[in-house]
Amino acid sequence: MENTIKEISVIVEDKKAKSEGNLSGRKKPKIRTKKINTETLKESMSDLSEQISEILQNIKSVGDFKLQQVQLAVEISAEGGVSLIGTAKAGVKGAVTLTFGV
Repeated sequence: MENTIKEISVIVEDKKAKSEGNLSGRKKPKIRTKKINTETLKESMSDLSEQISEILQNIKSVGDFKLQQVQLAVEISAEGGVSLIGTAKAGVKGAVTLTFGV
């Protein structure tokens, strides 16, 4: 059986490339695609899923409202790591959205 490594292309910021400015003076980051091993990404997503499950396991309802959905914004690093997007990163806004229903 052939042992092939599966990869997926991900768009990442090219930290080595010089950013271009625009009329507002903001720097526009250079981006590039990078191939990431799908097994590495699978492990990172699995780890994050387990951690989020542990964090949210006791949040099933608030008063008479039941939790129906949780939305998380995540970022994939050039190395295949996965992390939640918070407001600390410049130019990137992320949020956790809790949707409740009766």
